[in-house]
Amino acid sequence: MILTRSRSIVLAGLVLLAAVVMLSWTQSWFTVMVNDGSTIDVLGSDAAGSLAALALSIFALVAALSLSSLVVRRVLGVLAAIVGAIIVAVAQAALVDPLLASGAVITDATGISGINSLRGLVESVTASGWPTPAVIAGGLIVVVGLFATFTAHRWPGPTKKYDRTSAVVADDPASQWDAQSRGIDPTVE
Repeated sequence: MILTRSRSIVLAGLVLLAAVVMLSWTQSWFTVMVNDGSTIDVLGSDAAGSLAALALSIFALVAALSLSSLVVRRVLGVLAAIVGAIIVAVAQAALVDPLLASGAVITDATGISGINSLRGLVESVTASGWPTPAVIAGGLIVVVGLFATFTAHRWPGPTKKYDRTSAVVADDPASQWDAQSRGIDPTVE
């Protein structure tokens, strides 16, 4: 059952997971406590700015997957898995060193730059739960991309409705109109 619906599962799954990455990207990832007692909120867009572009590339891959041939679907499935792995790497990098990921926002708020100066300035960094959905969604994008690669042969092929054909159509307007209704381009010779 799951293999017969693999196309729907892949396309819907990738859209949903890319939306989760975009949602995570818009939320607060870190709260930075500075030595003077003030706090700075760091959004996912500041800590892991490339996540939006990566999520948008998944949306584009969904469109391409739905219209492509077997070989191209397999390549796009591998590409989706690679993009998912990059999403995981970007979100994990922000989690591994949140101070480095938050450096630009802290510098804008305090006017102090340089990672060593920031380490001396910051008292603590608290991570919210929002980086985790980005990591999980990225990992699932890898799984769904590989699933697309291995089940692409079960998907229906692209439609031939809009392909150009070289049928001979009579010169009278009624025949040309009827040919267009059947999907034949009367201007092709």
